[in-house]
Amino acid sequence: MRKEEYCIHNRINKKLNIVFDTSAFLAKYHLQLPKYLVKIFTVPRVVDEVRDQENKKALELGIEAKMIEIIEPREDFKKKTIIKAREIGEHVSLSKTDIDVAALSLQLKTMHDKVVVFTDDYSLQNLLYHIGIPFKPLRTEGIRKARRYRVYCPVCGYVPANPSEDTCPICGSKLVKKRVK
Repeated sequence: MRKEEYCIHNRINKKLNIVFDTSAFLAKYHLQLPKYLVKIFTVPRVVDEVRDQENKKALELGIEAKMIEIIEPREDFKKKTIIKAREIGEHVSLSKTDIDVAALSLQLKTMHDKVVVFTDDYSLQNLLYHIGIPFKPLRTEGIRKARRYRVYCPVCGYVPANPSEDTCPICGSKLVKKRVK
């Protein structure tokens, strides 16, 4: 095998693993990336969020062409992700889909050399930054540095433990997120 052939062969066999958030599918990025250079992964919740006919057809095309692998992240990686989200105060800003995307990227990172997440979601980018997973914003500039927040009830001081809480169960006030310096 000649040197040029070896380099091409090596590049093909070392695909970049990309995890797509919903925004990447809505921008149809999976149709623009060369199949031989990347492997695209996503979670079932992302697939469920693609609802309009045009984007759903484009997504189905990618799935049928085996460009996209849909994986439900393991529970242990979901738990690790939720714990980190709580530590940095992002748990009230992240959806279950965001948690699944971050958990899948963490899970894939343990199996592959390199994983990149395509997302425009700032809270998800912040979580990824804290867990050491690179991300690529698509239509936004993305975050430039990691941030930490404290989530609490501004009326009674309640601090939530559940990542999906957005209202205080004690007094009914909306929970707020304050940046910690």
